[in-house]
Amino acid sequence: MAADGVLPVGVSAQGADMTAAGVAAVHQPRITVPYVIAYSDELVADPICFVPDRWNHLKLSYQAAKPGDWVDGVLRARVRTKRKGQPQWRKLNTRRQWLCMARLWCQVCGKPARDERGRFPWIMTEKVFRWDEEQPGTIITNAPPTCWTCIPDALASCPQLEDSSTTVYTAGGALPVGVLGDVYRPWAAVALRNVEMRFTDTSLLPYVLAHQLIVRVFDLRSVAA
Repeated sequence: MAADGVLPVGVSAQGADMTAAGVAAVHQPRITVPYVIAYSDELVADPICFVPDRWNHLKLSYQAAKPGDWVDGVLRARVRTKRKGQPQWRKLNTRRQWLCMARLWCQVCGKPARDERGRFPWIMTEKVFRWDEEQPGTIITNAPPTCWTCIPDALASCPQLEDSSTTVYTAGGALPVGVLGDVYRPWAAVALRNVEMRFTDTSLLPYVLAHQLIVRVFDLRSVAA
């Protein structure tokens, strides 16, 4: 992915080689499970159903509903947060991913990602960063930022970051715009999986079980800027 004025990763704000290949050649990563990764004992399979809302329209709900189930007008998937069991490397813990996106915490260590310049380092790949069709020229993502301290480990140890499209930017901030989730429709027996849904889509949002928060990233700059 490329954008006007945004360069592929090469030199960090501290002057170090931040390419995935360069880091892997000189850096031995710590064996650590990123903060956002789900664990086997955190998975929850509580039953869901459709219930009428206050206007008598159907919405998705857990059968034993709790006030905290809905966030930003959407039903958020329940998960535990104790980090017990085996790491599920292909799954993210919904609560921790949501916190990292909303508060701009580092996805690896779970601490604030904001640097001394007030900016947020972000490792970007074509798989999880895409142009926002609703607001041309901006980018949306479901991948949280990564602090400068954790970037070398992330680049050296994560197979998904070995792609040549991997780049490092800093951002001025981010705003939540929607979710990734499963759409359950009263008239269909099969759910639509991993659908991107905006908060403005009020017609389908009540039918969504959200798993990840999506943000619009703004004021992007190359790491050399």
